[in-house]
Amino acid sequence: MSEDLELAAKVHYSFLPEDYEDKRIIISSTLRPLYPLGGDYCSILALDENRVLVCTCDAVGHGVSAALFAARINTFVQTHACIDTLPCDLVAGLNSHLCKRLGETGIYTSFYALLFDFEDGTLSLAGAAHPPVLQVCHGSKNCQQWPSRATYLGIMDPMPLECGVERIPLSSGQRFLLYSDGLIEAEGAGHELFGVERLVLTLTKYKNLKGQELNSAVLDRAEAFTVNGFNDDVLLISVAIV
Repeated sequence: MSEDLELAAKVHYSFLPEDYEDKRIIISSTLRPLYPLGGDYCSILALDENRVLVCTCDAVGHGVSAALFAARINTFVQTHACIDTLPCDLVAGLNSHLCKRLGETGIYTSFYALLFDFEDGTLSLAGAAHPPVLQVCHGSKNCQQWPSRATYLGIMDPMPLECGVERIPLSSGQRFLLYSDGLIEAEGAGHELFGVERLVLTLTKYKNLKGQELNSAVLDRAEAFTVNGFNDDVLLISVAIV
């Protein structure tokens, strides 16, 4: 790796958020980039004392162009997120911005936004072509999947499929998992994919863990499944409701 590329990677990933924790929620992110620079990124923003916004994106491709695209998304989220932000407003606004400013690049992205509102006791979710958010609850073996409703962002404005939002109650013991497709597309023997079903089983098995312990358990299980390790960037974000 050249010195310039190594420095660029340090600068780029220095803007990834630190883990967030208070008496109600624990949020931890872990990134395993395939190359020095990539398009997987996330934001964790405390909008006020009762609202926390979590966003993640996976810009198509690898390298400098995908990293710059992801960084632009992060900047948009940082500057447009406010106390009364709604996930679908963020999704639609980001799509318009990318189409207007970066539409000619040919790069597009998946995206997911989660708004944890402890004043209302609810979670609002809205995704665009990103893998489904997984949810498990304390004392339950069932795993709920929350798929994206909208299409990739940065291709067409307005979007061919309108953003749709899910709103669910929050309760102690819940675990939520966001991840990029590099996790579920990890290849095992015979080119078999790790897949969502194995990820569901893994999350259910380790649901009593939280923070980086949960992230490590999931990543270790997925990597052990592979033959030659991950073949794409992997970004994992776990959320534990205390």
